[in-house]
Amino acid sequence: MLQTHLKRLLTLLLLLACFPALAMPPLVDANWLKSNMDKENLVILDIQETGFFTRYHIPGAVNLPYSRWRTDGKRGPSGMRPKTAQLEKMIGSAGIGNDSQVVIVATGQGAGDMAAAARVFWTLLSVGHETAAILNGGLVAYANSGKVRLEKGMSNASAKSFKANESTAAATDADQIKSKLGGETALVDARSVAEHLGVWGTGTKNRAGAIPGSTNLPYDWLTINGSGQLHDTSKLELLYKETGVPLEGEQIHYCASGNRAALTWFVSYAVMGNRQARLYDASMNEWSKRPELPIKTKLKL
Repeated sequence: MLQTHLKRLLTLLLLLACFPALAMPPLVDANWLKSNMDKENLVILDIQETGFFTRYHIPGAVNLPYSRWRTDGKRGPSGMRPKTAQLEKMIGSAGIGNDSQVVIVATGQGAGDMAAAARVFWTLLSVGHETAAILNGGLVAYANSGKVRLEKGMSNASAKSFKANESTAAATDADQIKSKLGGETALVDARSVAEHLGVWGTGTKNRAGAIPGSTNLPYDWLTINGSGQLHDTSKLELLYKETGVPLEGEQIHYCASGNRAALTWFVSYAVMGNRQARLYDASMNEWSKRPELPIKTKLKL
């Protein structure tokens, strides 16, 4: 355990050395944001849908609704990461440049909001933007932190040029996963226990069950009573230990569509500092439809 903590400390020191002006951890709280929100190049990225954003948001925040961060299914599978050219244009339109530091703010009403923020964090990383953080507890935690004001209406961002630097450091696909089955790679299923066992399916055309060899870590267990607030690191470590998910080593995280698994991936990759953690974007929406890919159903009803 001591060796694991030393590795995380070294990872943090290396990150701070790369970004000394920011010194921004991947998970920040409301007090951190209040102390740093006026810093140059800091962008508060609110991912509420626009109707909710216009009702309440953090002063100075820009709005890019979460629905825009995933494909709508009109031209291929839904829920996937948009194409790079689309992301470049969208990210730049929010006033985010390659040198911007981004704090991602979801509403914070539940674990699903944290998963959405984690998915945006992963998407930014996939286009090479590494200076990003998530506001723990989201807008709710900020509003409840005391001595704050919220704004209404829309805010206009000055567009910037954003150029992607494609990265596969945190991504994987079905064929890569298939080649690792039966090996030492940890497969983490972030869905519910019922989905993992095969009691619940995800659609009439999808086979129920899990990728063989998977360990089940429901994503909402990572938050306090399913809220928008992540547990502290010691409790997260306990959850990993009790569910059999390793703290280090190669990992692949999946769910139904790469949304819920973004949160378990974020905890492994960003909070725990495991840079060998990967997210399977298409997840079971793809895997369960391909008959050549194996599925284990632990409980057939």
